Amino acid sequence: MIVIGLTGGIGSGKSTVGAMLKDLGAAFIDADKVGHRLLREDNDIKWAIVSAFGEGILDANEAIDRKTLAGIVFCDPEALKRLNAITHPAISQAVSEEVAELRSQGLKAVVVEAALLVEAGWMEQTDVIWLTVAPGDVILQRLVDRMGYSDAEARSRIACQTSDENRRRHATAVIDTNTSIDELKAKVTGMYRALKV
Repeated sequence: MIVIGLTGGIGSGKSTVGAMLKDLGAAFIDADKVGHRLLREDNDIKWAIVSAFGEGILDANEAIDRKTLAGIVFCDPEALKRLNAITHPAISQAVSEEVAELRSQGLKAVVVEAALLVEAGWMEQTDVIWLTVAPGDVILQRLVDRMGYSDAEARSRIACQTSDENRRRHATAVIDTNTSIDELKAKVTGMYRALKV
């Protein structure tokens, strides 16, 4: 089984490429969703995060309010580092277990989508790393049009993102998503078939 690491910044087209890979038959693991599940289900992680960031991140049901937490860590590198130190080991373990389970089922390919794949050091869990990129103005427009951010919120999110420079050093392939859907689908299909899965 081949493991495709799919990474890229916010609005870069990761989810679009991921959906195309699913349509081609690849299994799919979204590391963000794994992290969200752990926040809900793993009390050790939940209370470690509360200990680090205070009870103000809890909602009325004593669940972590992800929006409040994101507001604290998104543009604060030290706060983000603290959060990642708590969550990344557990996410890495959960993703490894999911990959092993899919491998045992005899699947030919699995995609692990993770914005912080390189930053978290999860490269060794993948066979190839595909990085999605787009020009800054295109990303800004996607965040406003598709994700509902205001122009100011979108610019802030983009400014707080890690640059793609480090990701490019580790990428097996770079996919420019600033193209038509048909052209992108043809490119992704060709890359996927070249893996001989």
